[in-house]
Amino acid sequence: MYERAGGHAYGSVYPGPIGAILSPQLRGMGSEVDASLPYASSLCGACYDVCPVAIDIPEVLVHLRERVVEGGEVTRNGERVTIKPAKGHAGERAAMRAARWALDHPGALRAGQRLASRTRRLHPKRLPGPGRAWSDTRALPEMPAESFRDWWQRTRGGAR
Repeated sequence: MYERAGGHAYGSVYPGPIGAILSPQLRGMGSEVDASLPYASSLCGACYDVCPVAIDIPEVLVHLRERVVEGGEVTRNGERVTIKPAKGHAGERAAMRAARWALDHPGALRAGQRLASRTRRLHPKRLPGPGRAWSDTRALPEMPAESFRDWWQRTRGGAR
């Protein structure tokens, strides 16, 4: 998209993915346009592959997304200021906290995976509430009959 439309379509004077990382850092992330620029990427890494000076753009975009969601200190017009977390990202923050907790507790993660697998016939075909718009145009992935962890244990056992 950047290749065809340039940065101007995203409110940045810098074209390409570099505009998605430069503009929020130069202007700050106080406006909706600047806060949305780090999300104008799929993070596939193609920009890093073709960058002539090997700037790890996906890593910077992830860092900027974290700034948008969590808030924190940034430099705006040459002064250090603290930005508040973006209001529209409360659900994302809650989901990331839940994921962190689940990944920090392997037993709970294993139990959740087994429960999800055993109740897969009860899972909805579309998401409720705000997720409905997303699932109206996409099929939700099918829940596998067994988790990767269970498959690995069954096929590989204790072999190393």
